[in-house]
Amino acid sequence: MSLKDTCIVTIDDTPSIRTFLKISLENKGAKVHEAANAQAGLKLVQDVSPDVVILDLGLPDKDGLDVLPEIKQSSGVDHTMQVIILTVRKERQVQETAFERGADAYVTKPFLMEDLLETIEERVNASH
Repeated sequence: MSLKDTCIVTIDDTPSIRTFLKISLENKGAKVHEAANAQAGLKLVQDVSPDVVILDLGLPDKDGLDVLPEIKQSSGVDHTMQVIILTVRKERQVQETAFERGADAYVTKPFLMEDLLETIEERVNASH
């Protein structure tokens, strides 16, 4: 599986998770940009117009569920952009809210990298 030429933005406040995602995704050929909070993440999304956003819900400055519609509606963003939620929150209501607000996939932590890679590949292929 290759993510060559796939641009990904990760928005997660945990440095070790951002580093793990960056290394793992870059090993598959993706170009990865990372943000530690919602504000920086939104700016990155607007600046680089990624193919995929990996969004944590537990952000220090804003709940990921509130950031999600902003990401999906940010001006100039390609509507094929996929947003994958990556969170510890497993409640069905939270998942339903995420999908209602535009999430394309929902992955809970702890997670297997191969499962996340499979999800990313599925979403990227579905959007093209």
